[in-house]
Amino acid sequence: MLNLLECTPIAQFAIGLDHRVVVWNKACELLTGIRADVMIGTDRQWEPFYEHKRPVLADLIIDRDFGKIPEMYEGKNPATSEIVPHAWEATDYFENINGKSRYIYFLAAPVFDRDGNVSGAVTTLQDITSQKLREIEMQNESEQLMRQNTLLRSSLKERFMFCGIIGKSRKMQDIYDLILKAASSEDHVIIVGESGVGKELVARAIHDMSGRKARPFVPVNCGAIPETLVETEFFGHIRGAFTGAHADKHGYLDKAEGGTLFLDEVGELSLAMQVKLLRAIEGGGYSPVGSHTVRHSDFRVVAATNRNLYEEVRAGRFREDFFYRIYVIPVNIPALRDRKEDLVLLVDHFLQKLGPALNIDSMAGRDIEALYNYSWPGNVRELQNVLRRYVTLRRVDFTGGGMLLESKGAVSDTEKEDLPVSLGDALESFEKNYIAKTLERHRWHRIKAARALNISRRTLFRKMERYGFEKSHDVS
Repeated sequence: MLNLLECTPIAQFAIGLDHRVVVWNKACELLTGIRADVMIGTDRQWEPFYEHKRPVLADLIIDRDFGKIPEMYEGKNPATSEIVPHAWEATDYFENINGKSRYIYFLAAPVFDRDGNVSGAVTTLQDITSQKLREIEMQNESEQLMRQNTLLRSSLKERFMFCGIIGKSRKMQDIYDLILKAASSEDHVIIVGESGVGKELVARAIHDMSGRKARPFVPVNCGAIPETLVETEFFGHIRGAFTGAHADKHGYLDKAEGGTLFLDEVGELSLAMQVKLLRAIEGGGYSPVGSHTVRHSDFRVVAATNRNLYEEVRAGRFREDFFYRIYVIPVNIPALRDRKEDLVLLVDHFLQKLGPALNIDSMAGRDIEALYNYSWPGNVRELQNVLRRYVTLRRVDFTGGGMLLESKGAVSDTEKEDLPVSLGDALESFEKNYIAKTLERHRWHRIKAARALNISRRTLFRKMERYGFEKSHDVS
């Protein structure tokens, strides 16, 4: 029967009771790259697969040492075959079999003589690399879809708060979707936005929704590192590298292994440092200060800036090659003044964080209007500071110097005629004013106004009627 193995296109080898190879067929030669005349008569059947001598499935079957199979093939899916009687199977990954990394499926079965006694064992080898890679790819795609569907499955309320980010506006809904897409990718991300818009929150959300969430998120304020220390902060140093280096120190790249390196204010990096980081990002590695040893770290870059990096490149202040390496997935966060429909939600959220009994209903109507009419140059960070002062001073103070800005309606809630309004009333008041200003800006051309508001004409007509706007103004 063993002679039949030479006629099959499937890789197989057979061993006798003395554990020496008796058959090593042509297909097995092609798979392993080892000739039959080298293997036959030896007990080196382990050699194509393992660095050190150890029993393979066929050896364990001959010795009837079945209890050892689960131990030796732990994590390799060892099991008795459902097709071949008395056979065992397993799947293993090898980095180098005949010059290629492969997933190999093993099926080892005993060979019986005419009297029913075991006379040897046959192992069938099947290269299932393509199938396994497809399975892994499908699993990765499934995990990506699950991450993306997390947001789609969320309720409307949850869409108002996503990974700690507050906002229900269309612009923020688009940001949420972009976060999910960025999280399902391994490409580098650049987050662009004014100071105070929440760039680090978005970076953390991308990390927390990604496959790297179990690994470190390492934030780096590139503008806060002195130029003399920037290299040791990023790459680390070894003991004795300079005066005061009493011990080895890990740098940011070491700490970010397997995770995300968040480069906040990346535009502050010097050109020289950009070159060194570019080499590390592209896989060329880096060396700690004082060492010639090259290290490598698997990390993903999420960078952030409030600068126009295109202009920085044109001005020669930012390297073009570094720019295109990190500028793969751009995320542009809108300023607070461009998404004021989120203001009530933000105010309510921050007030509740400042005190369990606080919410937007505790604010006077004119104070809320003052918040709406302000331009918020400091964005969400400034809003938080204004609300902290409001809780302490009980008045809207935009300057922090005790002076109230002459913002339309920005008066103290100590005026007794100002009664608190509900969240619904505040939203309705804002919507009415916002629609009126939009109509005025477009000279009451309803089609243009509806387009600017990103709503249908029918919706706009209904709201105009609800708020009692004069149709005589309309020119559409």
